[in-house]
Amino acid sequence: MRVRLSQGEYIIAAGRPHARSLWKPLALAGATGAAAGYALGWLGRDTLPGQLAEWSPYLQPAVVVLALLVLLRYCLPPVLRWFTGRIILTDRRLVRRQGVLLRREHEIALAAIYQLEIRQTVTDRMQRSGTLVLDLGHGRIMQYPAVPEVHRFRSLVVSAIGQLPLTAMFDGVDIEGDGGYDYEGRDYD
Repeated sequence: MRVRLSQGEYIIAAGRPHARSLWKPLALAGATGAAAGYALGWLGRDTLPGQLAEWSPYLQPAVVVLALLVLLRYCLPPVLRWFTGRIILTDRRLVRRQGVLLRREHEIALAAIYQLEIRQTVTDRMQRSGTLVLDLGHGRIMQYPAVPEVHRFRSLVVSAIGQLPLTAMFDGVDIEGDGGYDYEGRDYD
């Protein structure tokens, strides 16, 4: 999962979203394993009631299949989404990738960012993570949830924006004076 960089572009920071989104699937996986283990142990007793003892050879594989279905449906997809998610900051753009089978990639040029905002809940502050909100102007807002070390990441983005050449921020207008523009008091009537 490599990012194609243009000539002279380099990666400043890259990482996955914060792992806080994994606590629910991991808790469910633990509970499913515990419940399946208890059911298998209970069905494996020698003192089962009459008909239940007859069905025990069929119920034990059914418990295993049911536990696997719960794990595959509710636990594996969030873990894969987290594992394949990436937030990449280069010296020219900000890239967010998501998805396993259906991959989505969103790129934002650093020159297009007007304002950066951080939103954090109490648990976000305890984990030093948060949501990075990018204002792209004209009512366009982009949110990057679960950014680890969100304050540090924002300072890296601000620093990268500050390192951009000024011509990139003014749609190619050369303010250095090399492009033939005269800013010395020419009167445009």
